[in-house]
Amino acid sequence: MIRLVTEKELPLLERFCEGSPFGCKIAGLQRAYGLLLPFARFWVQTDEHGKITAAVSSLDGASVLHLKSTADGDELKEFLSAAGCRTLLCGESAAHALYGAPNRAGEVFVCSADLEESVTAGGAKLLEEVPVRALFSLLCECGEQRAGQFEPFYLDVSHRVRHGACLTQGAYFSDRPVACAMAGSITKTDAVLSAVAVHPDFRRRGLGGAVVRALLLRLSPRAVYVLCENERAALFYRSLSFSPAGRWAELDF
Repeated sequence: MIRLVTEKELPLLERFCEGSPFGCKIAGLQRAYGLLLPFARFWVQTDEHGKITAAVSSLDGASVLHLKSTADGDELKEFLSAAGCRTLLCGESAAHALYGAPNRAGEVFVCSADLEESVTAGGAKLLEEVPVRALFSLLCECGEQRAGQFEPFYLDVSHRVRHGACLTQGAYFSDRPVACAMAGSITKTDAVLSAVAVHPDFRRRGLGGAVVRALLLRLSPRAVYVLCENERAALFYRSLSFSPAGRWAELDF
């Protein structure tokens, strides 16, 4: 059975979501938006004993799925179609089991190693919390965002920051952010990195690694995940002591 998550079930949902980047995205979104907003929805699937077998979140139709091997795939597939899902992020094996080949896929990496307390940034100043407008502008300069995406990006990230559900880290030269990293999904045990970028004029100075390491120290002792889209990104995270933790997939509906 699939039903909306209730307030009483939140501790069960968080425990179910531990140890997974997809679960972290679901639980982190709930921490940011709560259960009452019409555009942010959370569901659980339970078996005949009432145990959770799958969790689903949706933010304006962008859905995330975390499931166990005991989940009812046929029910999930029917539900996701009826729920108005526009995109679905999940493990690659789940995507293949439910729908076949995904539209996009890549490697998941995790870092849970002990880190050095000191971080150097090649002459740049490391600052916690990059203003959202400055963060978006830097991501546009790096080709990671487009100007037309500003409003949804700004509304979502600002909301998460205000509710303590997002951390950003920047490297600055002359009060100008030239590198950034963000943890947009955070729970008590896990976090997921995103928006890691370095301005083209400041690359190959170690700034990307510096902002990631600084953010990892702030997130410790959580397990920190990242979803890589290509081999270049995978090599970068391997160099920072991240290790493989499965594969992700995304589907368009």
